[in-house]
Amino acid sequence: MKWSTYNQSLVRRGELAIAFDVINNWDTELKEMNKDKVGEPFHYPNTFLLLLGYAKAYFHLPYRQTEGIAQEGMLKENYHLYPILQQ
Repeated sequence: MKWSTYNQSLVRRGELAIAFDVINNWDTELKEMNKDKVGEPFHYPNTFLLLLGYAKAYFHLPYRQTEGIAQEGMLKENYHLYPILQQ
């Protein structure tokens, strides 16, 4: 069994085609969050993290399926989500 293929199939189960309004406001929200911030800037807007949390809870999704939703919504940004989704 190819574990990378199996893992990707689990992630794809969580893909959800939704028009994320979060993406439209991504830059604006991040700019506001990082205004006058000292240190490493935020990379993810709060509304996106809330969306992931609500989707995970509402659909009773395990981590990999939630990652699939996140990857679908993160096409605009290319960040690795593992540290964020583990919180």
